[in-house]
Amino acid sequence: MKKTLAVLFACLLLALGVFALAACDDETPPPPGNTATGSETALSVYMPDGAPALAMAQLMSEEKQFTVGEGEDAAVFKPDYNVVDASTIQTYVTGKEPKADIAVLPVNAAANLLGTGETYKMLGAVTHGNIYILSANGEVKITSQNAKEMFQGKKIGCLQLDNFVGYILRTVLSKYDVEFEVRQDADEENETKKAYLYSVDGTAIVPTAPYDLMIAAEPVVNRKTSSGKLSVAGDMQALYGERGYPQAVLVAKTELIESSPAFIEAFTAAVAANATWIGTAPAKTLYDAVTGHFAKEGSAPTFNETDLTPQVLERCAIRFEAAAAIKDRVNGLLAELSAAAGKTFAAQDAFFYTPQADAA
Repeated sequence: MKKTLAVLFACLLLALGVFALAACDDETPPPPGNTATGSETALSVYMPDGAPALAMAQLMSEEKQFTVGEGEDAAVFKPDYNVVDASTIQTYVTGKEPKADIAVLPVNAAANLLGTGETYKMLGAVTHGNIYILSANGEVKITSQNAKEMFQGKKIGCLQLDNFVGYILRTVLSKYDVEFEVRQDADEENETKKAYLYSVDGTAIVPTAPYDLMIAAEPVVNRKTSSGKLSVAGDMQALYGERGYPQAVLVAKTELIESSPAFIEAFTAAVAANATWIGTAPAKTLYDAVTGHFAKEGSAPTFNETDLTPQVLERCAIRFEAAAAIKDRVNGLLAELSAAAGKTFAAQDAFFYTPQADAA
């Protein structure tokens, strides 16, 4: 009898062991954004080449990860940082399953593509105007006092004419009552007081170009003027207004914000700290941080290590300002861009992240 009971007890223990193992096998890893005990979350971060990439240089240089909570309750977030060509950034935040959990893109594109706040929200602005006017005539100096006279009757070659840079150019021209027209043939003479605008790429911004003025952004501006044959003729930010404008903005998926507000606060704090860090970091460290994170193998930034001087970094206007603090400025800028571009850029209130509301 005792032997029979022992055998039955052993079988019971074996069955319980098998059940426990089966239960373990049925467990699944936590979904993205889950802050459950001991969770690890992989995230994808995308940003355009140029000043927006420099706005996350420290995070990339340190391959920064984020731990929220302590001990067994800690949740680890592991961003994968990717620098991409500026012309492709919108592809990472659109479609049925957008690749980017977090991204940086021009404010007009962010509002146009994501402005409902349903899929993404704006966390803040990371750059505040890095656009300058170049000329092969070193005597040309454009200020708010002479802007109308200096723009009238000029041929202007502009990078990204149908994106933020071109829309800011149109906005500034409108501010100074300068009529403008988009043209294709730069060889055609301008015999009117209109400013004729031409879409160009970086290779066309050279001293021998058939344009009176050319528009580009730092840090490319420094590269274009380093030979001394082109010089900075005007500051687009100063022509717009002393405070400049929110240019590149940081967005995150709404579901990530809602599930992991503590991580979002830690991430934005790190982006804010980056603005101070880049002012003291060696140029090589900054350059390597960007080049080491290009999503496309073999790609290179639009700037060189030698372009990353303290003066150039200052003109990149990199600093973090929270969405809630600059909501009115963003909406005002979007209205101006809409009027100048002849198309509507607008964002709903839900697009602007406010920690109290979104954490509730």
